[in-house]
Amino acid sequence: MSSGSNQKIGAEASGVIPRILAFHKVAEGFSFGATNFSPRRFKRLLGFLLAQGYRFSDVAGGELTESDRACALTFDDGYAHLVQVLPECIEAYGIRPLIFVPTGLIGRSNSWDYSHVFVKSPHMTASDIRTLAGAGCEFGSHGVHHISLTGLSPRRLRLELTDSKQRLQDILGITVETISYPFGRTNPEVLEAAAEAGYKRGFTMDFPTPTDSPLTTGRLPVYGYDTALSLRRKLQPGRGYALEKLKARVTNGLAGGTILWQRVCRRRHDSN
Repeated sequence: MSSGSNQKIGAEASGVIPRILAFHKVAEGFSFGATNFSPRRFKRLLGFLLAQGYRFSDVAGGELTESDRACALTFDDGYAHLVQVLPECIEAYGIRPLIFVPTGLIGRSNSWDYSHVFVKSPHMTASDIRTLAGAGCEFGSHGVHHISLTGLSPRRLRLELTDSKQRLQDILGITVETISYPFGRTNPEVLEAAAEAGYKRGFTMDFPTPTDSPLTTGRLPVYGYDTALSLRRKLQPGRGYALEKLKARVTNGLAGGTILWQRVCRRRHDSN
């Protein structure tokens, strides 16, 4: 692993831990699971944050570690409905989103998730990615097939990291150096492979800490059950912060069901 991946991200020096919110779906209508935050609620939340004095930054912005009123927004999974939601919000609220895309699912539905049996959610196309990039969004890798990177063979891990990076670079025409690890799962082997693949910043689903490295940057997950109150407790640690951290950890832990389902499906496919 490169020495840069062991450096702190500035929190210890400034005393401010970067506040990076992690969203998934921002879709209308019913969505199976806890990851959807409707567009109406999303816009209300952005307005609430501005009213509370927060300012929106990109994830590389130095103000994230210099100001306790700066926050950034990220979106995992690269769902197609973001094309209808984000441009308006960029203009109205000044957000600077970073979207993580599982490149093997570009233009396809969320077949990686057992919830697609109930409600299919399409991922954005290459054209959608270019449209959102033109509107002010940044993009990073979410692997190729949206599978947990831990436990993969060295060869398959390398392909998940390098192929997804290259596909996004081909679409956008720029260097891609960020990754959100699918399901937030990582380990030393994944971190070393990510550094070797050329990633400079990696994001988990754990709450941020002062000891996060660039390749283990924590985020604050936002789920469908969250409210302005719960989000305030996440952004300004104090009473209730531990409860929010526990709730997020339990919710993310439920993703283990999807990981198990994926493994069962792969075994059936391999046996046929």
